[in-house]
Amino acid sequence: MIYTITLNPALDHFLDVEKLRVDDANRVRSECLYAGGKGIDVSRAIRHLGGDSMALGFIGGHNGRVMVEMLKAEGVNTYFTPIAEETRRDIVVCTVKGARQTMLNARGPLITADEWKMFLSHLALLELRDAYVVVGGSLPRGVPADAYGQIVQLVQHRGAKAILDADGACFKAGLKAGPFAIKPNVNELRRLTGRPLRTEREIMRAAWELNRRGVDVVMVSRGRHGLLVASRDGSYRAVPPPVRVKSTVGAGDSMVAGFVFRHAGGKSVEDCVRFATAAGTAATLAPGNQLCRLADVQRLVPRVKVEKLRAYGI
Repeated sequence: MIYTITLNPALDHFLDVEKLRVDDANRVRSECLYAGGKGIDVSRAIRHLGGDSMALGFIGGHNGRVMVEMLKAEGVNTYFTPIAEETRRDIVVCTVKGARQTMLNARGPLITADEWKMFLSHLALLELRDAYVVVGGSLPRGVPADAYGQIVQLVQHRGAKAILDADGACFKAGLKAGPFAIKPNVNELRRLTGRPLRTEREIMRAAWELNRRGVDVVMVSRGRHGLLVASRDGSYRAVPPPVRVKSTVGAGDSMVAGFVFRHAGGKSVEDCVRFATAAGTAATLAPGNQLCRLADVQRLVPRVKVEKLRAYGI
């Protein structure tokens, strides 16, 4: 079973405009709503790939009810912990000229101590042996600073594999618990290590160091340059084919979904890397936050170039 955890989900409101003019009226050409957040995106992408998962986290108010209904319509199973305050709504303004995106991320609700305890009790009720648990995104106000560390420790103690995709202090706290896998982008890895990481060799050395610290799989996403992976079963460079990008929102989450979906199916790390790269690239072909589509992934998989790397030398 694959579970995803989004502690600070959002109802994402996408607005398409011809050009964003400051201090002037902007006419919206089209708009749409998506249930958003790293874990939720992973659950949605897994569903698009033909798999099943269960989305967990906090949900509250009208925005929360809308999100649950949207996820049900997509066929995503949910087991959210209810909260008193409203789930946040984020605004994403997409400009046709220049294909730019401006994101306005709301602060989100305040989680009480009782709500946090309730979430942990819900998590402990699940069948976690041999499961995969994807944890990611920002932390809402009120939860402990080591929330991801607590989650990773809980689920892996019960036999699950935790996959962590976060940034900053909450990422470092979660890393201390020794997750099975992590998926930083290059900037997040720089902030984690405190190093500039200017070259591929430097990125891979940082990833190998994390392997030695107990993380089985380190996936470093590099946008159009693809994916670098250091794992105990081999290290790889995966480069996707060039495509015409419509939106980069959710590309990293689709990449995580592709890797976990294949790994849970017993595939090799090399296969998972290739599929994950295709899934992340496929997500850029869809507008807004539609994420990867299976037909696009299947078309891209054979075009992804995967090369095995030697440890401590490329």
